[in-house]
Amino acid sequence: MSGISSVLDIAAQAMAAEQVGVEVTSHNIANVNTPGYSRQKVNYVTAYPETSPWGPMGRGVRIYNIERSFDRFIQASLDGKTATLWEYQAKQSEMERVATIFNETEDDALNTLLSEFWAAWHDLADNPQGAAERQALIGQAESLCDAFSSRAEQLVQERQSITQEIGPILEEINTRAARIAELTGQIQESEVGTQVNNDLRDKRQNEITELEKLVGVSYYTTGDGTVNVTLPNGRPLVTGIDSWTLEYTIDVNDEIDVTWHGPGGTVDHISDSLTGGKLSGLIQVRDTIIPQYQSDLDNLAKEFIGAVNSQHSQGVGLELFTSVTGTYAVDDPTDPLNATDLPFGAEITAGTFQIFVDRDGAPQSNATIAVDPTDTLDDLVIAINTSAVGADVTASVVDNQLRIVANAGTDTFGFAADTSNVLMALGINTFFNGDSAYTFEVNSTVSNSPNMIAAGQIDTATGEHPVGDNQNALALSDLENTAVVTVGTDTLTVAEAYRRLVADIGLEAEQNATQAQFFQDQVDQYQAMRDDVSGVSLDEELTNLIKYQRAYQAAARLVTVADEMFQTLLNTKQ
Repeated sequence: MSGISSVLDIAAQAMAAEQVGVEVTSHNIANVNTPGYSRQKVNYVTAYPETSPWGPMGRGVRIYNIERSFDRFIQASLDGKTATLWEYQAKQSEMERVATIFNETEDDALNTLLSEFWAAWHDLADNPQGAAERQALIGQAESLCDAFSSRAEQLVQERQSITQEIGPILEEINTRAARIAELTGQIQESEVGTQVNNDLRDKRQNEITELEKLVGVSYYTTGDGTVNVTLPNGRPLVTGIDSWTLEYTIDVNDEIDVTWHGPGGTVDHISDSLTGGKLSGLIQVRDTIIPQYQSDLDNLAKEFIGAVNSQHSQGVGLELFTSVTGTYAVDDPTDPLNATDLPFGAEITAGTFQIFVDRDGAPQSNATIAVDPTDTLDDLVIAINTSAVGADVTASVVDNQLRIVANAGTDTFGFAADTSNVLMALGINTFFNGDSAYTFEVNSTVSNSPNMIAAGQIDTATGEHPVGDNQNALALSDLENTAVVTVGTDTLTVAEAYRRLVADIGLEAEQNATQAQFFQDQVDQYQAMRDDVSGVSLDEELTNLIKYQRAYQAAARLVTVADEMFQTLLNTKQ
């Protein structure tokens, strides 16, 4: 019924409604710097009208709800771009660290060491008898080996460093998934009818956004406020008030094996399906990108070792051998040489090599040994022992390695003209040991006895080998400009192959940095769109504050007017 009481009721409702407006505005201002907070606003509607003799009359205002300014499509796009951004940022960060391993501006730049190594062979060729030149060559070779092995070691350490990050990331993923499920339960308990718990929904959305930084996920919200979060392969991470966990192990291939542990003890291996987020980026660098560079570096080292050893094994030093044992062992001396575990077994071809024996410093005997890749180590031993030098040297298998010993105390022997690569493959008269960057080292026979550096060659016609001969040193120095390393479909020099490796690493780092910047720009763009919808503007909130304040004052004025009307009415009745 209309009347003075109605005016008071309308005024009271209005004051209460405008007070809520002030409270919500205060809440917005207080959370202006809160990450993930969505601006809230009060939605007012007119109260249901009252019947009167003059027709339905308004009963003032009532609060319909407090609405959260939120666009789920913008937020979903922002979260998706955030996941991709963090994946590329993780790859960028790790690749920048890998690139520093191959920094060619440092004192131990590998290209510089390569040039100094080849220069040392040139110096030895100029003075084959020089003790200083021989020692300098060994020093340069050891520095080069250290450079290869240190880079290989740093790549291993980089993978180990990434491994240490995986566990904490998975723990955080599990914690955030559990928190999302917990918040969903709280939301369901606190929301009645059409009421919405805006603050809890913001907190849950913020957890989802933080989760996207760690691992790419998809999510959707049902009508009752439940959120379901799934991994890229469709496995659920959060289902309503339930959450599942991720764990990891290192598999037999030394790769990260992330497993999803779901309801009923279900386990699924999901590493290959992960996309987006820091976890995916780290796994890609650890298990795909770095291993490729390790393989490239090992291939470069192996072919470099093979090229130098192949040439060195055909030369002689200032002294010949009284005995020599190969540095590479077969797994079974009765297996074909090209089918054993010899690192360079595949390099053995059908060909020959020569053995020359000196007695008291003069040529004594020589033999040409025929080699077939399908020969066994036992076959090779028999071939040497039954050859023309069989009376002067004895070949045998010791610990699955070839060993050759001069029979007489004054006998020495050397090698020449190996067209089969078998000497290099077995590690006979070689300069380097190893077959990878990590195992790269100077043969101890050479490092302990610099006179054994094979700078000269035996004259295959006469068996002579003058101490001043430099033919092998020149041949070895020529390898600097010889294409000996296969990279894809190209055959390159050692320096060219290394420069390509460094360029590939730099390009990978640059591409990830470019992609990270691209997605950073997109994230910034979507963040700006989100802020336009959900962000708190202090200017706008202060304007609203004044608006609600004035409306509250006006409603309070209605109370004064109604009171005056009552007083007038009472005075009239007196």
